[in-house]
Amino acid sequence: MRTRLIQDAALGVAAVPFTAVLMWLTNTGRLPGPAVLALITAQTLLICLRRVTPVWCLALMLALQCAISAAVPPGSGLRGVGLAVAVYTCGTVLVTRTAIVLAVITAVVEIAGYAAVSLPAAPDLSLELTRIAAHLVLSLLLHVGAALLGAHLAMRRRFAEVVAAGAAADAEAHRARTEAVLTAERARTARELHDVAAHHLTSLIVQATLVERLVGRDPDAARRHAAAVREEGRNTLHNLRRIVGALRSDDGTDPHLPDGSGLAMIDKLVSGGEAVLTVDGAPGVQDPAVELALYRVAQEALTNARAHAPGAPVTIALTYRPSETTMEIHNGPPAGPPVHHDRERRGFGLIGMRERASLIDGHLSAGPTADGGWHVRLTVPHTAPLAVRPTEEHA
Repeated sequence: MRTRLIQDAALGVAAVPFTAVLMWLTNTGRLPGPAVLALITAQTLLICLRRVTPVWCLALMLALQCAISAAVPPGSGLRGVGLAVAVYTCGTVLVTRTAIVLAVITAVVEIAGYAAVSLPAAPDLSLELTRIAAHLVLSLLLHVGAALLGAHLAMRRRFAEVVAAGAAADAEAHRARTEAVLTAERARTARELHDVAAHHLTSLIVQATLVERLVGRDPDAARRHAAAVREEGRNTLHNLRRIVGALRSDDGTDPHLPDGSGLAMIDKLVSGGEAVLTVDGAPGVQDPAVELALYRVAQEALTNARAHAPGAPVTIALTYRPSETTMEIHNGPPAGPPVHHDRERRGFGLIGMRERASLIDGHLSAGPTADGGWHVRLTVPHTAPLAVRPTEEHA
């Protein structure tokens, strides 16, 4: 309130010289007397009350306007800018209908006072009435126009505030949905890694049992099995450390996750013919977390291709090297309009894929291609050279 009062006071002070220049121009280069100048200055300075008490501000200005009409020479009809500013303010803060009624009352009272004390008498009554009607029409146009302008600008300001509030609410809702989906994605990742760790811990228990049985009969075999137990435990612990802070969800398992290596899972994923899989190099024995990440990224990329580029050809290229594993997924331009799916039943696009890549210290890049398609590349460095995956005969 204090800030508004200071702003309006500054506006009133700035309007005083402007009003004086306006009167000088409309009065053939002559300024009115000191009494009239004092009245118009007081009327202009009342602008400081326009947002504190707009109706009383308008009433006081209207009373001063009648006093100005009585003080000026007959026929002068001097008018300051204060009345128009007060009516405009009523349009911004009051109901539009009320503001228009006040504008009409202002015009009628202003012209009635002018006609009663300042309008020179005309020899013909009809001419006098015509002059009064003309002044009234001009005053109505000025004040009703000011009220409508204020109401229009106030409506635009309120609309902008509503739009801004709606955008803020939408952004907050989107942020909440994003957090919920990412939480679910992390929980699913933790659950999958938990299942992998449980599988390898079962293997540890079996091998530890063998060590216990062989320690007295075949010490060399027992040492080999003990070394295998140590290596298996180290790998399992390494995978679990990657998901520190993630908690396993208790909402069941994923029925769409096939068994087998990462390559086998991806091969089953594209077995329906919706993509072409090419493999360069031998997969070897990879961390279970890496295999799951490769499968999940391929699954999400294929889902996005079906949704955003239906009918486009899709290729998946897996490259196995001693230092890293690379998977590249490319789809061509869409052959039809995008397909809308229920977002809750899918992953979370690039954000979810990047979350997966970060869990295995990998790097994921994605973006459009020159042919109008889309390209996804996942690179996973190896901390140690890949071991040869044992066949069923050696297992």
